[in-house]
Amino acid sequence: MRILKTVICAALLVAGLCGCEKNLIPEIDLADNLEGSWEKVYPEGVQDAGLVIWDFKAGDADPQTWILSIYVSDVFTGDSEAKYIYAQHQNGYPGVGSSTPEIYLFEIDHDFMQEDRKATYTPAARYYVKECSKDKLVLSREEVNVDGPNLIEGDVTFRRMGLYTK
Repeated sequence: MRILKTVICAALLVAGLCGCEKNLIPEIDLADNLEGSWEKVYPEGVQDAGLVIWDFKAGDADPQTWILSIYVSDVFTGDSEAKYIYAQHQNGYPGVGSSTPEIYLFEIDHDFMQEDRKATYTPAARYYVKECSKDKLVLSREEVNVDGPNLIEGDVTFRRMGLYTK
């Protein structure tokens, strides 16, 4: 009798936990949420003296039409702008276990071709996408391949600018 009670209690516990299951790793939908203009959000207590805007413009099948424009306005150094080609990549499968979306940035000015005459691009940076909703974008930079000064940020949080309709 005691074993039967233990089995029934265990079954009820498992059923209860399954009924309350919550996805601990939220799905990130880059296709619907990434495109548009994003303004950098500075950590609380950090005095910002400028403005950083990342503008993602999705293109068609031609990878050269997926452009990220980075605009920085700084009180001390003035305004700067850089453009990169970007590509989205999804590790794993969305909806099955953990899926880690990434954004790859490539330098836009390339002058060389591979032997098969396909254009090649120099990778500039890779970001893990920690969050991408209609209002918030959180990126974690995993690597950067650019020498010298550039406008590529480290780990950064953005909020969407203005109204956005796709």
